[in-house]
Amino acid sequence: MLTAAPRSAPDPSEESSSALKPGYFRGWEVVAGCFLMAMISWGLGFYGTGVYLAYLVGERGFPISAVSGGITAYFWLSASMIMTCGPLIDRAGPRLSVSLGTIAMVLAVSAIAHVEALWQFYAALGLMAVCWTTMTSSAINTILAPWFLRKRGLALSLSLTGASFGGIAVVPLVTAASHAFGHRDGMTLAAVGCGALTLLVAWRCFVRDPSAVGQFPDGDPAALPQAAAAGSDTPWPLSRVLSNPAFLSICISFSIALTVQVGFLTHQISMLQPALGAQRAAWAVGLTTISAVLGRLVAGALMDFVERRALSALNFLSQVVGLLLLASAHQGDTAWLTYAACVLCGLSVGNAITFSGLLIQREFPHEQFNRVNRLSVGIGQICYACGPLLMGFMRQVSGGYEKPLYISAAVGTSSAIIIWFGRPRERATE
Repeated sequence: MLTAAPRSAPDPSEESSSALKPGYFRGWEVVAGCFLMAMISWGLGFYGTGVYLAYLVGERGFPISAVSGGITAYFWLSASMIMTCGPLIDRAGPRLSVSLGTIAMVLAVSAIAHVEALWQFYAALGLMAVCWTTMTSSAINTILAPWFLRKRGLALSLSLTGASFGGIAVVPLVTAASHAFGHRDGMTLAAVGCGALTLLVAWRCFVRDPSAVGQFPDGDPAALPQAAAAGSDTPWPLSRVLSNPAFLSICISFSIALTVQVGFLTHQISMLQPALGAQRAAWAVGLTTISAVLGRLVAGALMDFVERRALSALNFLSQVVGLLLLASAHQGDTAWLTYAACVLCGLSVGNAITFSGLLIQREFPHEQFNRVNRLSVGIGQICYACGPLLMGFMRQVSGGYEKPLYISAAVGTSSAIIIWFGRPRERATE
């Protein structure tokens, strides 16, 4: 079994490197590494699913229902792995766990490019679940936790901004490689290139904690006094976490918001094309992505200074207003209203995966962070994997997207109410 390296024994090469640069905080290298890892893992493991679906259905002739069902099962599997495999990932440390996820990612994408039967596609998605478990939001929270306390809001927002760039940079890379070399060779080459870059960055940037290089969290010259933990480091049992009111308010509200968000994003092109046309609909999607980057950066700068639940509620309401505007735009030829709606929805995109971890950091003991955060992320992922299916069902029943958008806005409003009125009276303790 892998065991954690002693934290009191710094790597001599890393310590000497730090000593050559007085005043330089290694934590920002960790943030840069997490940014790139998020860009690649979301690019191949989230946004890339649309590329795989189009290839397998259009080129390989697989049934769209079977491919879509496999993708939903993939998110459910990775959610269960996030909730159950966390201690093993902690013991392995960031370099080994990210290396394992990277290898699984390369093998998964290469296998998808060469599948001949549906069972092979499902097996490849099983490998991709390892990547999603070790390289996305839960893993990034864990990697950053020892490095940032006061500045974690900014560090996490900068890191997870890479997720948005996964759709901007990685998907076009995979598409261009497929066009240049054919789907099989192109997807494989793109995966190998992304994997090699991830491994290089992981082994250069990911150090287990600041003490390994003679530094302290947030780049402080010495460790600041922290409130004494009440009790042991023993992880809380599942029943205790699930019955905690603060956890329930965070988990339920973010699960609702993410389900609405993923349902909207998956169907966005289908919603916009009838009114805007293919080209203008693509611009609207790009505007949504740009707004997501801007929203995450602004929220990250504010998160360490503004009441976090209030900011989370405002983020949810931004999405609600955007959905209402988009529903109204369906009633007439109002392109400007559609673009405004996409901007408002975009401002909230991404923050939902950032804010939950920051609230858990603030409201739970440091020793329980990984346990509680992984449960929240896993449950949220199980829920939002159903978002595209629910939006599609409402679309089929109602005959259009207007009513589903109004319903989504109403449901999304509940997430803002739950997160605001679920404020704990005091920090959870042993």
